[in-house]
Amino acid sequence: MRADVTRLLMTVQIRAEAQLEEAEAPPEVENVQYHHADYDEALGAGKSEPDAAAQPVVHAGPKVGRNDPCPCGSGKKYKHCHGSLS
Repeated sequence: MRADVTRLLMTVQIRAEAQLEEAEAPPEVENVQYHHADYDEALGAGKSEPDAAAQPVVHAGPKVGRNDPCPCGSGKKYKHCHGSLS
């Protein structure tokens, strides 16, 4: 306990009120411009084109099972080759 009190007293810095106010004053930011989207833009109502990402993905070929051989021809199971989780 004595070591903790001594360590605390050795790190204390005594400052005048003027120094304290200078240290606590945040610097003023210059050259800042704020841009807010319109209400309709933020909700996405302004879009007239359908998204390409909204359409389902169609794979050409049969589904490969996890324990089936990998279609790349490596001889490994699909789960250890191209189907491995990152």
